[in-house]
Amino acid sequence: MSALLTNPLPVPSSSESAARVVSFIEAHEARFGDRPAPAYYLTGAEEHERVELDAQMFSVLRQVAEAMKAGRSVTVFAQGQQLTTQQAAEILGISRPTIVKLIEDGELPANVPGQVRRKLLLEDVIAYRERLYARRNSFIERSSRAYEDADAAAIAAALAEAREAH
Repeated sequence: MSALLTNPLPVPSSSESAARVVSFIEAHEARFGDRPAPAYYLTGAEEHERVELDAQMFSVLRQVAEAMKAGRSVTVFAQGQQLTTQQAAEILGISRPTIVKLIEDGELPANVPGQVRRKLLLEDVIAYRERLYARRNSFIERSSRAYEDADAAAIAAALAEAREAH
């Protein structure tokens, strides 16, 4: 099972619980290091209710706990999940017609099994979102460097000019 971790939901209220999990994991690794592979279990309320977590499940749990400890929200999606254009639009915060245009322009891969309905893989939508964020961050960084030495009046004038042009 592969998982993608995203953060579209409200901040969890259990960051203290997640912090205890992360603290336990870190202490265990500090104490035992590279000795025998550690085994982790989920334990129920009854004496014999216990299941061992494999390495992959443990890794996912740890990522979730670390994100919650940092106050971030977490959603786990199974890779290979297909989305409609409307679902992709909601994830990206753009319109469904824009999604269709991105597909037609080849910027966003999609499977078109029939004439009209397009299906997108969740991981492709998440990857596009990451590229979009990276482009936005790069633009902001370049823009901020251009105005590093500018005074407040020059910045206000540039913003006013941009508003008028738009």
